[in-house]
Amino acid sequence: MPNHLIQKIFQNSPVLFLIVLAITIRIYNINSPIIGIHSWRQSDTAAMSRNFYENGFNFFYPQIDWGGNSPGYCETEFPIYSFIVALIYRVFGVSEFWGRFLSIIFFLLALYFLYKLILKLLDKKIAFWSCLFFVILPLNTYYSRTFQPESMLLMCSVIGIYYFTNWLDSQKLQDLILSGIFVALASLIKVLPIIYLGIPLFYLAWTKFGIRVFSQISLWIYSIFILASVALWYYHAHQLFLEYGNTFGFWSGSTNRYNYNIILTLHFWTEIVFRTAVRHFAIFGFPIFILGLFINRKNQREYVLDIWLISVILTCILVPVTSLVHEYYQLPFMLPGVIFIGKACSHYWDKNAQKINNKNRKALVLCLCLTLTASSTIYIIDYMFKERIDKSAVLQLSQQVKQNTEAYSLIISSTGSDPTLLYLSHRKGWLINHSDVTEEYILSRAKFGAKYLVGSFNFVESYNLVVNDNQKQAINNILNKYPNILKDGVNFIAKLM
Repeated sequence: MPNHLIQKIFQNSPVLFLIVLAITIRIYNINSPIIGIHSWRQSDTAAMSRNFYENGFNFFYPQIDWGGNSPGYCETEFPIYSFIVALIYRVFGVSEFWGRFLSIIFFLLALYFLYKLILKLLDKKIAFWSCLFFVILPLNTYYSRTFQPESMLLMCSVIGIYYFTNWLDSQKLQDLILSGIFVALASLIKVLPIIYLGIPLFYLAWTKFGIRVFSQISLWIYSIFILASVALWYYHAHQLFLEYGNTFGFWSGSTNRYNYNIILTLHFWTEIVFRTAVRHFAIFGFPIFILGLFINRKNQREYVLDIWLISVILTCILVPVTSLVHEYYQLPFMLPGVIFIGKACSHYWDKNAQKINNKNRKALVLCLCLTLTASSTIYIIDYMFKERIDKSAVLQLSQQVKQNTEAYSLIISSTGSDPTLLYLSHRKGWLINHSDVTEEYILSRAKFGAKYLVGSFNFVESYNLVVNDNQKQAINNILNKYPNILKDGVNFIAKLM
């Protein structure tokens, strides 16, 4: 394309350019089955979609695959994402493509409203630079095309804040209603947005009303609606746990996500900072982010970005174990984070900026190039390589399970807490660690309909590839007591009598 045409598109349609770029990056391998990084999380989400589709669209009773012989109804987050995918299945049939496609659509909407929000708070140059980094950073790219609701969460967060700022400026009721709906959805999906969206929203309201914020009836109704929605859903979800015993550990089960002792350790903070700098900011984007923190704020409302950052950090402290284990819990940090990158890029790139010499601009160009290179490298090596079908041990085992067991037969999957094998093999049953497989356990599950014991000697969970010799020996002792449909030294399928 001629240079003048490219420049015209860039100047007149920056959002279109960003959307095309975002789609181009994310469309690769969109047909991939649920394997790779965080496949366990994606498998649970995909299983709920498939179970809605196959077992009736009962929104209030989400089902997982690892509930044994029970219906599998589970205490879980608000299953709106899984339910929408199930509705798509009803038209086009079951395929992981549609879950990934929906995530990309949600990301594009988040991108569009993030651009509009930055225009309201700052200016067009900052909006473009911010959204450019939002598009290309590695974990933003990866989790915006996985089969999980992270893209929807980011979308709801941005739209909620955008329409709240609209309402503050226009006082139109529809803006406040839209904001309330999307903030409520974000909070239903993850709960934590009550904190990292609630505090910035309160700050924005304070900049408008001051102390009179406490006398605004509309804001009281807005807040009660959001809190009541979250309370009602998670009360209902907890009743599912009490009746069926299945949970993701929000308030129940053996979770230790609220172990606050680790907050006082150096390991916790170095791990969080290192992961954010390397994986989220692709190393070289991090110093640009730090530069953006030191650029002067032009008005009181702009400080909402600082409040937003601090609020996300606060939520990391509130659920320290979860934040430490799951890298996607830092994704909300990237919404205000990329805006500070955009501020730095716009400031140092502007030829009219005072006291900025050519060396600063060259250093910025170097950081931009290195950020893009590091982002691509991290994304390809650490994430895309894990989705290679020919290298996936769990996918190969799932094919063997399909070939050697009857459809709808219940299985005991020795894959720890990872449901990926159950989902890929389209089976239901129980999850157990290699070390916990005993004769007594097998007999107890056989009474409830378990037909097969399946697993691998090469991996436990998809994120834990170590099976020690003691575990192998214990499993072999069990397998010797049952007919082995498959036992090739790598994988095993034993028929339970």
